[in-house]
Amino acid sequence: MDRRAFFGLMLIETMLAFGSTFAASFNIIYLFNEFDMPLWYGPMYLLLGFGISALATLWMSWRPRVNPRNAMMFGLSWLCIEYSLFLIIHDGWLLGVVVGLAFGLYYPFFWTPVNVLMAKMTDKGDRGVTYGAFFFVWPLAAFVAPFLGGLVIGFLDYSFLFVMGIVIIASTIGVVFAYRNYMPGDQTMRIKVEALGRRNVVALLGEGGYEGIFWIDLTLVTYVFTQDEMAIGALFSLFGLCAGVMGMILGKVSDRIQNRVFFLRVSALASIPCVIAVSYATSIEQFALTNGILEVACFVLPVFLFAILTDKLENAKNDSVVGREFFLDVGRVVTISILMGLLWLGFTPQECFLLCIPFLLLSLVAHEERKAKPSVDVVPVTEHHRGA
Repeated sequence: MDRRAFFGLMLIETMLAFGSTFAASFNIIYLFNEFDMPLWYGPMYLLLGFGISALATLWMSWRPRVNPRNAMMFGLSWLCIEYSLFLIIHDGWLLGVVVGLAFGLYYPFFWTPVNVLMAKMTDKGDRGVTYGAFFFVWPLAAFVAPFLGGLVIGFLDYSFLFVMGIVIIASTIGVVFAYRNYMPGDQTMRIKVEALGRRNVVALLGEGGYEGIFWIDLTLVTYVFTQDEMAIGALFSLFGLCAGVMGMILGKVSDRIQNRVFFLRVSALASIPCVIAVSYATSIEQFALTNGILEVACFVLPVFLFAILTDKLENAKNDSVVGREFFLDVGRVVTISILMGLLWLGFTPQECFLLCIPFLLLSLVAHEERKAKPSVDVVPVTEHHRGA
């Protein structure tokens, strides 16, 4: 692994994670507090965004080649546009739609090439711990950034928050450009269902479905408990750092024993009682505690499913990445649609959180290919074999 390339990608992801969690943590809250939008409309921009993202990954799969460097800068430019839209559009219904369009162009054009580069830096001997390190960037950023974002809103306003977000993301574009020579050029990638395996496709739909509920409904449940932005930021920061170290430790263990699916299944099963506990929390203290435990339980699920897919397509890592992104987005679109429908029907965000459970169960079907133990042929002992 080229250390400069690894450091550059970690720096890019860290800056993106900080800039994104600093501002984007409050996108839905902004719609509620500034425009008094109904709860069911809050997830609209992510529903549109992940729908567009799924189409964009299909487009990448059809393209002869995709340049990761250019795609990353293109995607980050749309994230800057997304934050700018919060500054210039003052109609909540329109804002939810146009922000979704911008998010849908940012997400796949940044994350697909980043994950391609990440996969190329690993092999089976270090993949678990390396993926764990990359994934750990997000809880590390989330430990600080949302709390600082809440302070900015509390002492200044949302406009300053989004301006700072734009500055951070624009700086990230500069870092991508600076490290362009350490990134590979044009890449080919194809969505291949048979290569991924049908069981792994189901598991990806399960992970995406779970994330579609978890990422959004967590914000809604928090908002129900408190509408104060500084308190929300502190809660998000508390949630963020609960699981990263555990993910890297288990990733290292899985690299040694080459059994990733075991940890994935333990993660999914351990998350289910935590989901139930969050759904029945009656105070903000109970909610903070139960969600913190859930963060620990569920963190390794995406780490190990990603590693399983890359292991399976060791000689076609790009295909594992684009296929993963596509089916995750499909799962997210499905559950966000269901979530919005349930909220519109009058279900509470805590009740809706139980929808995580069936999608966690889907992830249990993930299949890890193992190297068969070499068979030992029984050879008759002869005088020749005795060395006579």
